[in-house]
Formats: sequence, C-alpha cells, structure tokens
Amino acid sequence: SDGYALLEVEFPLSSGLGINSGDTIAIAEYNAQQGALRRFCALFEWLGQSENVRVFFPDAAEASIAMQGAGLNPVSGQWAQEATFDDWNGDVDYLVNDDLFSQASMRAYGISQLPEDMAGKMAVEGNARVDDRLYVIGYPYDSSDELVQVMKLWKAHARRTIIFNGNLDSIRSGWFPWGDGKKLKEEFVPTIETAYYVHVFKGAVPGVLYRAYPGKWQVLRARVGGGLECVEEYDARPELKEVALKYFSGGLTSQAITSNVEPAEPLSDDNQAYYDALGVARDASSEELASAYRSKARALHPDVAGTENLSDFYAVSKAYAVLKDPEKRVAYDEYGERWVDAIKEEKDVKAAR
Repeated sequence: SDGYALLEVEFPLSSGLGINSGDTIAIAEYNAQQGALRRFCALFEWLGQSENVRVFFPDAAEASIAMQGAGLNPVSGQWAQEATFDDWNGDVDYLVNDDLFSQASMRAYGISQLPEDMAGKMAVEGNARVDDRLYVIGYPYDSSDELVQVMKLWKAHARRTIIFNGNLDSIRSGWFPWGDGKKLKEEFVPTIETAYYVHVFKGAVPGVLYRAYPGKWQVLRARVGGGLECVEEYDARPELKEVALKYFSGGLTSQAITSNVEPAEPLSDDNQAYYDALGVARDASSEELASAYRSKARALHPDVAGTENLSDFYAVSKAYAVLKDPEKRVAYDEYGERWVDAIKEEKDVKAAR
C-alpha cells in the first residue's frame, strides 16, 4: 500500500542474542532456515492467498528437500529432514539452474530428483506463471549468484517479492567492482525496503540493530543486570561498521534508556475483545474462527482497504493468532490479554515450589 514491491525480512534463527545467517554449519543452518521459512509462509495460508504465492529456494536440492524431505547422509552432513512444503498450496520453485552437474550432485548426496515438470529448469523465471501474486525468496545467501538470480527474476516479471533471510548485508558491505555483482550492489539492493530486520552484534558488548517498518532503525545494547536499552535511533539504515564501532566496542552500560519510543499500552483483563475483533461467539469452532479471520483479513488487508484500517487488520491478525491455538485460547478466556504474563507467573510459582 506504500508502493514498495521489494521487501527484506531478516532475523536470527535463534531467539535472544543468537546467530545471524551464515554463522553455523551450512546444511544444519539451511534445514533450520527451511523450517523458519515454512512458519513465515503460514501467514499466506491464514490469509487464504497461498495458492498465488510462489516460494523460491536457493537451488533444486533445497527445493527437493522442502517438497520430499531427505534422509540422513553422514558424508554430506545432512541430518534426516522431514518435508516442510509438501502440503504447500502454492508453487515451489528454485533460483539456480538445475543443470546436469546439479542433478549429479543431488544423486551423489542421496537427494531425490525433482518432479519431471520442475527438473532441468535453465532460467530462473522458467516456471513462473501469470497468476503469481507474490514471490517469497528463501535464504539466498550461499553465493552472490543466488541474489543475482533474484535480480534477474525481478527484471523479468517485477512481481511483488519478499527476500527472506537473504543476508543482504553481505552485498551492501562487499566489494563488487564489475558485472552482475556491481549491478546487484549499486542498482538492485538499494531498491529493497526493509520490512523487518534484526542484526546481532556479538562479543563483550552484545546487542542488536533492529527495525520494524515503518519505524526507525534502533540500536539496542545489553545493560548491566540484564535487558536491553535503546541507545540511538536512525531515520535511515546506518552502516553496520559505524554502529559496531560506536556502541559495541566498550563495556556494558547501565545508563537510562534514551529511546523516544512510546511505552506499550498496558495489557487488559478483557477476555472478549479478540472474539469481537473476529465477530464470532465465544464458543465458535476452529472452522468458524478460520472462516471469520479469512473474511475479515481479506476485507481489511492494506492492498484492499488502504492504510487507514491498518490497526484493525493487526487486531484481527493478533486475535486469530491467539484463538486458533487451543492452549492459548483457554488462557485468554481466563486472563484476557494478560494471558502470557499469567502463564509465566504460574510457571514461576511452580518452579519455586
């Protein structure tokens, strides 16, 4: 709705001050990325739009594992991996050409070949369809060529695109003096808007650079005694090197938080608001909840209703995210919006006993 058609979503694979893309053993990390991508794509199933969302994996091998799973292979370091996109209602695709070398490599590592209608693709846009509404590009960071293929895909079709954990910082900070790499760095990557971003700074002074669109870029630094403080905000993306030198090269701090972010509204005990947001009765079945959510989400989606109803769209999404989970729904019915804190308090009491 704001006119951005190329979006970046980047976050660590583990919670807390964990790891960035590229920090761990390749195959194990790819398996984890695939699971995270599947959970992310569940959003489009909730919206009833998955059949028009084409999900791209870096190569044919990753696409095969996503669709068909893979067995344990000690030679390659591949742990047994269940299929993650075998139930995906949309299309699965891949970026890098599936040539004879790629197919031979898959056979050598015990990875199943792709279905005949997908195998052997020699152009990134080869399998795309006119009715694709959105491309989701999964973790294209193993080599710059994977992102070059994303650039070619964009030039061929200019579909709305989300790049998921693409480690674009490696392009922003890398040296690409000529060819496709130069175009990637100087022409393509600068056109990508960051929708959600977490970069972890590790070492003696841990912290993160954080951004959630349309908010500012925030530098969050660890404090003595635990927790994080916001030490600076930027209107535009800062250089990682600049942030690292300025805020993460000294000792821990105990100064007061300097962020001008408004404090969050206190949670209430109201246990009816989520049902009202969806327009359903308190005893609504899971099917009725899903139907009501899809109907309201379609009507309130920014692509349809514009940004003036964005808060209502978020309210509906939040309500469904809680009520669709039986355990969370029971907790909400008892505690209202305080259900997370209430459950945590109960666990703390039990642990103290």
